[in-house]
Amino acid sequence: MNRLIFGADEYLKTWVANKIGIDGFGPSVAIGVQRGGEIIAAAVYHDLRQGQIEASIAAIFSRRWATRSVLHALFAYPFNQVGADRLLVQCSESNEKAMKMNRQLGFTQEGRLRQLYAPHDAVLWGMLKDECKWIEGQTNGKIKPTTAANA
Repeated sequence: MNRLIFGADEYLKTWVANKIGIDGFGPSVAIGVQRGGEIIAAAVYHDLRQGQIEASIAAIFSRRWATRSVLHALFAYPFNQVGADRLLVQCSESNEKAMKMNRQLGFTQEGRLRQLYAPHDAVLWGMLKDECKWIEGQTNGKIKPTTAANA
């Protein structure tokens, strides 16, 4: 069974940075996914500005980490807790698994960063809060207004 890990930001940020091949992250928050006592996936949320936040996600080769409850938590954090309107991710155009997963998660291609992963381009993917199928209908304790039409 998967277990979400909170409060281990530095460890998870280092884990993700090593997996995706970067030096590290500046100010950021991380959520990890643990199975059998080992980290199998993690998301680092960084670069919050003007209603958008970027996520860097890394996982081991198994897709067993991407359960509905885990995906809900990974999307609820930026949209519901942080209050972002847009979530951005990026990957190399040569990373077929990441390209496919981003599509399946509901991201839309928004741009390219030429030769960021030389000789390959980075593909920038975005998702707006109202497009996120992983948090649809979730109020997170907020009371929805009731009208005669939806009562």
